[in-house]
Amino acid sequence: MRLRRPVRGLPLVLALALGAGVVAPAAPASAARVLEIDGRGYGHGRGMSQHGAQGRAKAGLTYTQIIAAYYPGTSLGTISDSTSMRVWIQGDDDGVTTVRAENGLSLRTTAGTVALPTAVAGHAPSTWRIRLSSTTLVLEAYAGGAWRTHGTAALTEALAGQSGATLQAADGTLELLLGSTYRDYRGTVSATRVTSGGATTLRTVVTSSTGDYLRSVVPAEMPASWHAQALRSQAVAARTYASWDRDVNVNASWYDTCDTTSCQVYKGREDRREDGTLIRSYEQAATDAAVAATAGRVVLSGGRPAFTQFSASNGGHSAAGSQAYLAAAPDPYDGYAPWKVQLAGTTISARYPAIGTFTSINVLARDGEGPWGGRVENVRINGTLGSVTVTGSAFRSAFGLRSTLWVANTTTGAAEDTQRDWTGDGLADLIGRGPDGKLWLYRGKGDGGFWQRLQIGKGWQTMDMMTRIHGFGGTDAPEIVTTSHDGRLYLYPGDGKGGFTTRVQLGHGWHVFDTLIGVEGWHRDGAPGIIARDAAGSLLLYPGDGRGRFEPKRVIGARWESMDVILSAGDWDGDGEPDLITRHEPTGDLYLYPGTGSGGFRAAARIGNGWGAMDAIVGGADWDGDDRYDLIAREEATGKLWLYRGDGQGGFFPRVQVGNGWTGFSIVN
Repeated sequence: MRLRRPVRGLPLVLALALGAGVVAPAAPASAARVLEIDGRGYGHGRGMSQHGAQGRAKAGLTYTQIIAAYYPGTSLGTISDSTSMRVWIQGDDDGVTTVRAENGLSLRTTAGTVALPTAVAGHAPSTWRIRLSSTTLVLEAYAGGAWRTHGTAALTEALAGQSGATLQAADGTLELLLGSTYRDYRGTVSATRVTSGGATTLRTVVTSSTGDYLRSVVPAEMPASWHAQALRSQAVAARTYASWDRDVNVNASWYDTCDTTSCQVYKGREDRREDGTLIRSYEQAATDAAVAATAGRVVLSGGRPAFTQFSASNGGHSAAGSQAYLAAAPDPYDGYAPWKVQLAGTTISARYPAIGTFTSINVLARDGEGPWGGRVENVRINGTLGSVTVTGSAFRSAFGLRSTLWVANTTTGAAEDTQRDWTGDGLADLIGRGPDGKLWLYRGKGDGGFWQRLQIGKGWQTMDMMTRIHGFGGTDAPEIVTTSHDGRLYLYPGDGKGGFTTRVQLGHGWHVFDTLIGVEGWHRDGAPGIIARDAAGSLLLYPGDGRGRFEPKRVIGARWESMDVILSAGDWDGDGEPDLITRHEPTGDLYLYPGTGSGGFRAAARIGNGWGAMDAIVGGADWDGDDRYDLIAREEATGKLWLYRGDGQGGFFPRVQVGNGWTGFSIVN
C-alpha cells in the first residue's frame, strides 16, 4: 500500500455534496481516487454536547440550566455519593489480578478477612497476584525473585471454594498492574471468576464510592480547564449515567459499569512506573470541586436515573436517542470546529474487498436533523466489482470518523512513494544501527510487523546523526543523510533494493546542530528538505531543490531546546500537509505541529502524554497498510517496539507491540 493524497491543482471530479440518493461519480479508471469528507461534531450527538455545555456556561448558564436544556422533561434528584460503584477494568484482560505490595494489605472473601503476610519464604513481597488454577483461586506473592504461594493457612481457608476475592489496603488505595504500569485506584480491587462461552477466566473489578469514582471520570470525559458550570454539568451527567448503568441497565451480577468509552472512561488516581515514579495524575482540583459542588445530584426520569448520554460535540444539532428526553434539536452553543478527512480509494477497497476498486459512494438515507439533511444512516460504497451497503455508524467505525454528520466529494489524486520503502516493494521499512556500527534493514510486512533483518552496511559507528529523506539527490528513492564526527554532512542514496549507491558530501560545519529531520513537501509540494536544530534551540529549514543542492536556509522556530524528540510525521492530521511531532522532555508530552505546506507550521496541540518511557520515536510512514501515517516507538526499559497506528485525524488507535530486543540500536529517524 502507498500513501495517497490529492495533488494541488487537480480539478475535482465532482464538487457536489452527497445528500440522500446523490452519488459522487467515479474518476477515470486510471486515476487514484480520494474521498474528501467534510464533517461536523464528535461522537453520537445524543444528549448533552460537551462543547455545547462549555458554550452555554460561557454564555452565563448554570449547570442546572445546561442539564435541563439537554435532557428536557427530566428533573434533578439526589443520591448518596458514598454508594459503592463496581467498575470492570477491561484493560486488565490477562486473567490475573496483580497489585503492588504495601503495608496493611488484606484479603476478603465471604469466609472472612485475613491480613497478608509481610514476608513469604523469608522475603518481603513486591507484588501480590490472584490467578486461577483450573477453577480454584490462587494467591501468590512475588518475593525473592520468584512467584511463591502465600504460605498462610488462614488465607488458604479463606479462598477455599470461593468464586471471588477482594484485596484491600489500610490507606484505602491500591496500585493495580496494567501492562507495565501500576494504576492507583481509590477503593478495593477484586478478582472474580467468570464463565462465558464455556471458558472460565478472572475479571478485575475496582469498587469505590460513587464520589471517588467521579473524581477520575469527570476529568477523563471533559477538560478540567473548562468553565466551572460546564464541569458541574458533566459531573451530574456522569453520576447519573453510572447510576443508570448500576440501577437500571442490565449488567452481569459482578459489576455495575466499565472503565472504557463503552460506559465512561475511568482511570483511577494516577499511573506509576515499577520503581514508583509518578507518570501522570488523573484527578484534578477543578473537577474535584465540580463533583463536590454537585454532590449527589442526578437526573431523574420517572423517579429513576435517566439515560444521560453525552458526546464531545453534536455539530450544532443534537441527534434523537432512545428516550423522549434525548430529543433532536438545534444547538447554537456548540462551537466545535468542522473537520476534514481524506480517505484513499485503496483504503476503502481494502476495507470492502468485495467492491473491487473503489469508484463512488451514495448516501442512501439521513435522519433529517441538522446540516446536509442530518446524520448519515445508510451508505452504499461502489466499486468495479459491485457495491456494499452499510450503516452510517458502521462506515464511521470502519474509518475512525468523528461522527456520522458529514458530506463527501470524490477527487483524483496521485500516489506518493512510501518514504521508508528501501526495497522498492511498496512497503515501509526500518533501518537500525547496532552498537558495533553494523547497519540493519528490517523489511516491513505491510501489517505493522517486520521480516528477519538483513545487514546492509558496516562501519557506521563513525556517523553521529542519521535521518531518512526522499528524492533529495534527484532520484525517486529514499536516502539517508548523516553527519560525521567532524561535522561533515553526507547523503547515502538508496538503490531501491535495500542498499546504497556512492555517498555524496553535502556540506560541512553541521556539528553545530543536535537534531536532523528529513522532510518532504514541507516548504513546497513534493520537495525534500532538512530541518535542523542548533544548540540555542533555533529550528532551521534547509530546503532541497530536488537535484542534490540546498536552497537558502530559513529560521522557522525558536526556543525548541525543551524538545528532546522532533520527527517528521507525514500528514498526521489528514489536512493534506506534512506535520512535525515533538516530545517535551520535562513532561514526556507529545505535541503535533501541523505544517502549512509553505515552510512553517500552525499552533501546536498536545496529542499524548507519558511518552518519557520511549527512547526512540520514528514516523512518516504507513507501517500497517491502512493509508494512514503511524509512529513506531521503542520502550527504553524493555527494548520492546510499539506501533502507534495513526487515525488520520491527529490521534492514535491502541498501540500494538511489533518487536522485542531493540535495546542498543540507533533507529534512523
